[in-house]
Amino acid sequence: MSQTLRENGNKTPVGSMRDVFPKNPTSTSKKFSSNQSIFGLNGASKNQKGLRRRDVTPSRAFGGVNVCSGLGGDRYIAIKKSEQDLEFANYLMSQPSDSTFNTSNSAPSSPAKNYEQEQMKRMMRVKSAGNLTDACEEDRILCYKKNMAPIPAVGHLNQAKVLYSTCIQPSSTTKKSNRHIPQHPERVLDAPDFKDDYYMNVIDWSSCGVVAVALSCTLYLWNADSGEIQVLFELDESNEMNLITSVKWSLDGKFLAVGFKDGSLKLYDPQRVCPPNGRLELRTMKPSRQSRNGVLAWRGAVVSAGYQSGQIIHHDVRISQHVTGVWDGHQREVVGLHWSYNQTKLASGSGDNTVRLWDESRLGNSISESLYVLDEHVGSVRAVQFCNYKSSLLASGGGMQCKSIKLWNVNSGELLKSIQTGAAVNGIIFNSDYKEMMSAHACGKLVIWKHPTYAEIAKLPGKDKY
Repeated sequence: MSQTLRENGNKTPVGSMRDVFPKNPTSTSKKFSSNQSIFGLNGASKNQKGLRRRDVTPSRAFGGVNVCSGLGGDRYIAIKKSEQDLEFANYLMSQPSDSTFNTSNSAPSSPAKNYEQEQMKRMMRVKSAGNLTDACEEDRILCYKKNMAPIPAVGHLNQAKVLYSTCIQPSSTTKKSNRHIPQHPERVLDAPDFKDDYYMNVIDWSSCGVVAVALSCTLYLWNADSGEIQVLFELDESNEMNLITSVKWSLDGKFLAVGFKDGSLKLYDPQRVCPPNGRLELRTMKPSRQSRNGVLAWRGAVVSAGYQSGQIIHHDVRISQHVTGVWDGHQREVVGLHWSYNQTKLASGSGDNTVRLWDESRLGNSISESLYVLDEHVGSVRAVQFCNYKSSLLASGGGMQCKSIKLWNVNSGELLKSIQTGAAVNGIIFNSDYKEMMSAHACGKLVIWKHPTYAEIAKLPGKDKY
């Protein structure tokens, strides 16, 4: 060993270490690689035997630096939970938009099942700010992009309220949210000369968002989106036969059928430019020996009209011989008509206190008998409506003497439920989004009923009458 030290400059081990790690730190890196072999780290030459490894106590001037630190290494830095969340947020940001976590115990069997599970998961689980698991696209953390504020519900007076009306709840708690049901009308329109007649239907809302309102002998169109009001036509009020008794839009909202007191039925196209002869109507259809038609219902290109005589006459607007069928059965005026959504059955309500169900297969032939006669009402029936989320369900509403809503099975004619409302029922409509039924009453109130129990869940006060 002494011989080896003399061959390297006759220096002691401490002196050699000072050459490698001098007091001046800047010269350390220069000498370390060239003199590293004195410790036998790089091996010895063929004619020179290297040092054996052994622990050497360094001098105080050495500063206690480990000679192996020059080979590189890491030091442990504790990571806080907030930093872990930040790393996880960065991971979420780097994922594709369609990459979501599946927390179910088993993978979905089909895309439809997967979509159903995702919708149920979003509805039942409310995210908290610290719960980063099960992240979806709309709640990706720290996603710096421009987002639009959510649209406020109908009835909100303050548009900015929606920004502060929700709060994040812990995911361990599930709170049932109640939808906002406005208690006041969004718009109030003046309607002078509006005929308050139980046997007339002079207002209808099209699928294109246009409301047709008949005021005596004048027909107005109101666009719900723009608020624009248009006068479609205005007839001479001195002729009482010009009184409008019924209006009904076609299913696509392009054509408007208008009934008059003399029993005539006219067809209009609101987008049509007035021709040189000044006649706006596309055609006029008038059956013989008929008085007013108080209610209309479309089935494709066929308009079914209910007359004061108790007859239901079907008019095909495409052909010159427009009368394609006449159904007899009611003893008094027909005041309610509605085709089912699959266009296979027609329900009619009358002043004879009955509801009749008709099959479309009997349209155009000599058979005019109804399928069923529903006679549980004790008053005239104006409101008849098929359910749009359950095809076998029909609702009918009785007048002042009845004041009840009755639910029927259209396949068997069976009475399923009777609801006492305390007021005459003038109209019924179903809501497929929430599985609800709404009824309008002569006292001016609107009532919402929940399927399938049809318990009352909301009552909207009215100003006057509906």
